Amino acid sequence: MRIQMTPKTVRRLLSADGYLDLGMPERAIEELDKITDAGPLEGPTQLMHGIALKQVGNFTDAISHLETAARVMPTPIRRFAWRELVDAYRAVGSMKLAEMAQKLGGDCEFQLRIALPFADMTLNIPSHPKTA
Repeated sequence: MRIQMTPKTVRRLLSADGYLDLGMPERAIEELDKITDAGPLEGPTQLMHGIALKQVGNFTDAISHLETAARVMPTPIRRFAWRELVDAYRAVGSMKLAEMAQKLGGDCEFQLRIALPFADMTLNIPSHPKTA
């Protein structure tokens, strides 16, 4: 069975990734909000959406997207989503959930790179926003 990805979805995801790299999470959110059916890119879409929402201080909505990413992403990548959830849980006062996310995410810091199937493109998702 072949899974279809629309070029528009890929473009929006790459645009959002670029906006996050440029420190423009509001624009990334605008692009991600336009994705109606991410298909096989649901995990990366949810992860990036959660990261962007976290960067603008909308921790409640960020948690929703990051929890979805933690459920749908493959096991090795799932740890990245759990690591992103730690700060979000702390920000809303859920210390027990933050501790659980810390354990599930592990202690190592890493940068996530998501390769798009059948394409020479990679999404770079930094573990923390760049500071100027």
